[in-house]
Amino acid sequence: MKRKGLALGLSLGAVMAASLGFQVFIYPRLRTNFQANAGGGERSGRPANSGFLSCSTMQVRVRDFLKAHYSFRRFDEELSKRTFQRYFQILDPGKNFFLAGDIDSFAKIENKIPELLQKTDCNFVAEIYALYLKRMEESIKTIGDILTTPMEFTVDEKLETDRKKIGWAKDEADRRERWRKLLKFTALNMRETEKDWNIISSRMNKRYALFKKTMQEKSSDEVNSLFLNAFATSLDPHSQFMAPQDQDEFRVAFSLQLVGIGASLTQQDGYTTVESLIPGGAAMRDGRLQKGDKIIAVDSGDGSGFVDVIDMDLSKVVQLIRGQKGTNVKLQLLRKDALTNETKRELIELERAVVHLADSEAHSDVMTIQGKKIGVINLPSFYIDYQGSKSGKADFLSSSNHIDRELKKLNSEKVDGIILDLRRNGGGDLDECLRLTGFFVDKGPVVQVQNRDGSVESKDDPEEGVRYKGPLAVLISKQSASASEILAGAVQDYGRGLILGNSRSYGKATVQSVIDLPGSAGRESDGAFKVTISKFFRPSGRSNQVEGVPSDLQIPDVFEVSDVGEGENDFPLPHSTINPAPGLKLLQDLSKIMPTLKQKSEARVKASEEFKPIFAAIEKARKEKDNTEVSLKALEKPLAETAAVSTATQKVASAGNAPLQGTAINGKKDSTKANTPHSKGKSDDPNVVIRQDDEQLREAGSILVDSIELLGGKADWTR
Repeated sequence: MKRKGLALGLSLGAVMAASLGFQVFIYPRLRTNFQANAGGGERSGRPANSGFLSCSTMQVRVRDFLKAHYSFRRFDEELSKRTFQRYFQILDPGKNFFLAGDIDSFAKIENKIPELLQKTDCNFVAEIYALYLKRMEESIKTIGDILTTPMEFTVDEKLETDRKKIGWAKDEADRRERWRKLLKFTALNMRETEKDWNIISSRMNKRYALFKKTMQEKSSDEVNSLFLNAFATSLDPHSQFMAPQDQDEFRVAFSLQLVGIGASLTQQDGYTTVESLIPGGAAMRDGRLQKGDKIIAVDSGDGSGFVDVIDMDLSKVVQLIRGQKGTNVKLQLLRKDALTNETKRELIELERAVVHLADSEAHSDVMTIQGKKIGVINLPSFYIDYQGSKSGKADFLSSSNHIDRELKKLNSEKVDGIILDLRRNGGGDLDECLRLTGFFVDKGPVVQVQNRDGSVESKDDPEEGVRYKGPLAVLISKQSASASEILAGAVQDYGRGLILGNSRSYGKATVQSVIDLPGSAGRESDGAFKVTISKFFRPSGRSNQVEGVPSDLQIPDVFEVSDVGEGENDFPLPHSTINPAPGLKLLQDLSKIMPTLKQKSEARVKASEEFKPIFAAIEKARKEKDNTEVSLKALEKPLAETAAVSTATQKVASAGNAPLQGTAINGKKDSTKANTPHSKGKSDDPNVVIRQDDEQLREAGSILVDSIELLGGKADWTR
């Protein structure tokens, strides 16, 4: 086996690097349906045996995972139970085909999968799949029957969109009712571009007939791949098996991010879900698509209208969204309204484009708060031009070079403090993170990496000296992940600055390795597997895993109510601690001023008119947090006519969108803002650093000013 590369779960920087042709290994979450080597053979309920992933080979692959995985050593009873459940979930994520009795009928093997594999007995894999095909055949007939009668869209009934809340259908009548509602929801989406019921029903019948054909034609390799992924994702959310064809499709998925809408997509419970937005991509520049949005229908622009993509193979959704640069694609989304917390359908249209690294550089700006100049640096990811770095050029594109540039600019303006905004930063290159952290902390450990054998390696600041010594705050959100958490954790451990924003960051602190499998029987490759091999720890020995980096002071924000984070995944590795790293030295004890800072911030926020609508939105969101049903009643106006109003409403509750132009902060007019390039222009531009409605950023600035005063105007926070 050849180790191909490391994946730190730092999607944004890696994707940008990939867009410039640099080799980097970063992978999105597991896709649930796979297109491996479809072969010929018998189609009598069980897939034909086409070879490279036989039962005996699956034994070997399971051992490969267990030999490399950070925490698991054996295929125990707990893993057996997880794998059993995951296999059914991967086959039927929407719980639309299987009946509860079907799962019960196989319950006798739930704890015995390791024993069966040891005996080279994989009959249960094919038997479950054969039952799946049988239930699918029954469901296709039910679908055809339901669609013979035009649906009524004036009845205000609901569809549950959170499939984790739904159990398996009790009987055929229960299953039929589920299909009726799902088909009605699909038809409701299709009505945006087509009103003729005969055309709508015909398209849906064809879609499910094609789906049935695809599933019937899966080879044993493909079916075994599904089962092997049930095992892999039972280890943790980020481990995965990739058949040879999966590797090719993974490259296609990267193409989506680079020549498409600029979003990293994953599949969760049958929904194509936005995992992250790529800085510099079409979606982030547009500003409407959001992390966590569920894509339920796609109009690729080929004249066919909207195509339902619920439970569709992610690779096929990718094909619909991808297209020529400059062409448009329409997406129908399921999302929670940030103010009402009601699950609604939304429609957006995006122009396909290529991600440009120059569109996602770090930028800075200055705001004046209580007479003090506070610099703000927006860092969208830890990016690097790998080819440029090897060319010997000193000015190659990288986050550290750009932050160095912005720090020089802010130092020349003699700012009193700096806020590093990482709220939208999903990670990036580890070496960039180490170097960048060293701009604020001189010498010493930045992060510790523990391997499966318990050995620990300390990753230190690679350069002597710092670029900025003054007062510092790092602004985080629940979207700040991986490399962002490494930097924030180090700043907190050293007492180098304040951590402000949401209550915590995302909480991913694991490392994945992609290992190639040599080909057999004349094949170039037998695929690859991605496995979690190690775990990150802070210099203090604390882990960011699941818990994230806790903020020193929380600033109210509607996004706080959202269930976002590593802990929301199935089977995340647990939080743990190790010994502090040698060389960790506390620069200053900021805990002594925290009570006063908190008191001042809470009083200021409570009295603020600008925070009142945010508090109202937070309260409403909390009350309706568990409301995940969507209406099946037709809107009075088409989604296209309501999209602009809905988007505007969504923005009110976000972390600010309109650029700050001469805004008064704490009674003082900031006249420097009117002509600065990164506080003007389109409000959705990711390069706009300071936005007029960004109350969270403004309060972070006020907290930093308070801390400067409480520390007696101390100018050097590095000692």
